[in-house]
Amino acid sequence: MTWLEFTTTFFGKMFLYALIAMFTENTIFSRALGASTSLWIIRKKYRIFAFGMIMTIITTLSAVAVYYLLPYVQKLDSSSYILPLVYIGVIAVVYIVMLFVTHRLPLKNKDMMLMFIHRCAFNCAVLGALLLSTEYKLELPGFIGFGIGTGFGFTLATYLTYIAYGRLNSKAVPKAFRGFPITLFYIGILSLAIYGMIGHELPV
Repeated sequence: MTWLEFTTTFFGKMFLYALIAMFTENTIFSRALGASTSLWIIRKKYRIFAFGMIMTIITTLSAVAVYYLLPYVQKLDSSSYILPLVYIGVIAVVYIVMLFVTHRLPLKNKDMMLMFIHRCAFNCAVLGALLLSTEYKLELPGFIGFGIGTGFGFTLATYLTYIAYGRLNSKAVPKAFRGFPITLFYIGILSLAIYGMIGHELPV
């Protein structure tokens, strides 16, 4: 295999699994993982894309680390029980490294970035992404793509919720449904729409 063929194959697989993580396995729309964090972001009017960028970095770094640790863990007895603990340990290490790097960098919004790191690292969407990527039995480009796609998918789901949040809280919505209840309905409808768009048929 030439260098060009290797590069094309590598990035092709990475792109494919990024799309799978964004749409087919979207942590919010398909699994409801991280939905509470997404709702927290839009209520507080924080910077969605900055949060999504940090989420993408954490999921990608964690996915790469898991790829290299996975062969050793799978050799152990009861590896299926040990894997989630290993994933949590990986996320904890990535979390500490990112805190250290952020403290060192001369950032204007350092306090906000640190708060985002806290929220992202301890978000069930990150752990869920690692568990899902393992189920696919991926190679390195697949793990990288899944990490990137999870972060982008989370950002996309949060943004779609954000742009509708004002109308969902308007006086046109009955008071009993306004806010959190109607937002959950909205996410559910979007989930069904995306589920249908990617080629699934609803049961008759």
